[in-house]
Amino acid sequence: MFWSLSFQLLQGEEIITDSAKQAIKGFKPTYSVYLTNKRVIFLFEGIKSTLTQSFTYAEITDATLARRLLINYLCLHIADRKFFLHTTAPSYWATTILNMKNNLLASQAEQLSKERMNEGKLRELNHMLAELRHYDILSDDEVEVKKKKIGALRSDAGP
Repeated sequence: MFWSLSFQLLQGEEIITDSAKQAIKGFKPTYSVYLTNKRVIFLFEGIKSTLTQSFTYAEITDATLARRLLINYLCLHIADRKFFLHTTAPSYWATTILNMKNNLLASQAEQLSKERMNEGKLRELNHMLAELRHYDILSDDEVEVKKKKIGALRSDAGP
C-alpha cells in the first residue's frame, strides 16, 4: 500500500481503465479508481488537495461489495485489513480488480515459466557444445563462435 499527496505513475506504468469515464448516479463518489498494469490507484480530490492510495495486485486478497448506511462501498481485503472505499459502481470495480489481478498474475507466471524454459534450453546447448569439444568434433574457435551466438540468444530472450 502506498500513500501519496500527488497522482504520479511509476516508470513503465500505464492506465488501463478508470472511473472518470463512468457516469455518476446518486452521491458523488469520494474516490476515483484507476487500474494500471502494476497497481490499483484510488484518488481522493478534495478542495485544493489530492491524496492517492494505491495497492499492488499482489497485496489484494479480495475485493467485494459492502453496504453501510444505505451506501455501497468497495471493500478491499489486504492481508488482515479491510479498506472501505466510496467509488462509483463498487460491484463493477470489485470484479474488475479481481479479474485484472488474476490476469496479470497468470501472465507473470506464464512469462516466468517461459524464461525458465529458455534458460534450460540455453544451458542444454552449452552442454552440447562442451560435449562436441570434448570429443574433438568442434575446434576451440568453433566453440567460441557458437557460444557467442548462444549468448546473443540469451540477451535477446532478456529478463
